[in-house]
Amino acid sequence: MSFEPRHLRQFGYRAALCLSILICCLAVVFIQRASNNTAKADSPKVAIARVWHGRTPAAKAEEYLQYLTDSGIKKMEALPGNLGCQIFRRTENGVTEFTVISYWESRESIKQWAGAEIEKTRYLDKDKEYLLELEPTVKHFEVVLNDWKK
Repeated sequence: MSFEPRHLRQFGYRAALCLSILICCLAVVFIQRASNNTAKADSPKVAIARVWHGRTPAAKAEEYLQYLTDSGIKKMEALPGNLGCQIFRRTENGVTEFTVISYWESRESIKQWAGAEIEKTRYLDKDKEYLLELEPTVKHFEVVLNDWKK
């Protein structure tokens, strides 16, 4: 009399081994899917980047940078929902271009700074004294990747 289960006698140990490996692989797949769903639920929300552009005469660039930082950036960064700002500057042919990117938790949070129509540029009080033109609109983008090295 044999003590082997009937299915092992019929298919052999190799089949049982293959079946065990298949079950283990399926278990790993289910565990990975479960952990990926948890990671998505815990992942941060998409941030919104607000991009503004302005140009000054190069001779006024340093003065405008100070004014922009004091009257714009510091006030913006103090608002709830603001995640921070960046200022980019480039001078060419006597003109200095500024690009400001401010980061926000949501489009709704931008309204604290920009008002209800967030696509319209919010000018600072003295912008007319510095800027060569007043661009009427800004652009908004979803931040889908932030891969800064820390």
